[in-house]
Amino acid sequence: MGKTWKWISLILLLLMGFWLVRTLGWENLTPKQIQPFILSFGVWAPLFYIFLYAVRPLFFFPAVVLTLSGGLTFGPWWGTLYDLIGASLGAGLAFGLSRTLGRETVQRWLGKRLKLLDERAERYGFRTVLLLRLIPLIPFDVISYSAGLSRIRFRDYGPATTLGMIPGAFAYNYLGHSLHQVFSTTFYVALGFVVLLMILPVVYKRWKGSSFRSREQGGSK
Repeated sequence: MGKTWKWISLILLLLMGFWLVRTLGWENLTPKQIQPFILSFGVWAPLFYIFLYAVRPLFFFPAVVLTLSGGLTFGPWWGTLYDLIGASLGAGLAFGLSRTLGRETVQRWLGKRLKLLDERAERYGFRTVLLLRLIPLIPFDVISYSAGLSRIRFRDYGPATTLGMIPGAFAYNYLGHSLHQVFSTTFYVALGFVVLLMILPVVYKRWKGSSFRSREQGGSK
């Protein structure tokens, strides 16, 4: 009976979220359209933004759009802070939801992607999550849900997630802030940070590939 209620609650929550997204047309929203909606909450705007970010993983709303909105609305520094708080809460929510639903249920959604965390989770949990957050080889929400099904302890997962998000959060908030003056020097500097983050996975994969080939060649001699 308890498991049935978990499913009913989850389905109702998801249906409400999708209804909200469809009603407001959020799937087509841009940061400049989201900004006045957030500011309409006045002094509660930062808390509302954090709340939106915390529940975002339930509805798979694009994190980049919300992050750019934070930078545009609150500036690069406060935007990054609110982003980190909200995203950390959201990552924790996804982690806890996976543990609640159980491994078999969510593994059907994620398939083989879960193995990447499982292989090193128990011994190198903090290091594994930190690396995956710093170098986004796998989508953010996939990591969060997968971690909840692995042997990673939350005391490793939580801090590693927050620390690993800092570079990306600042880069995208800085880019969002620069949208006040598109094609300015600030805009191009911010864009440079984002491009650097985007090529990191490519560089890392090539480095890992060359490192693996070197070990193979060394072992065959």
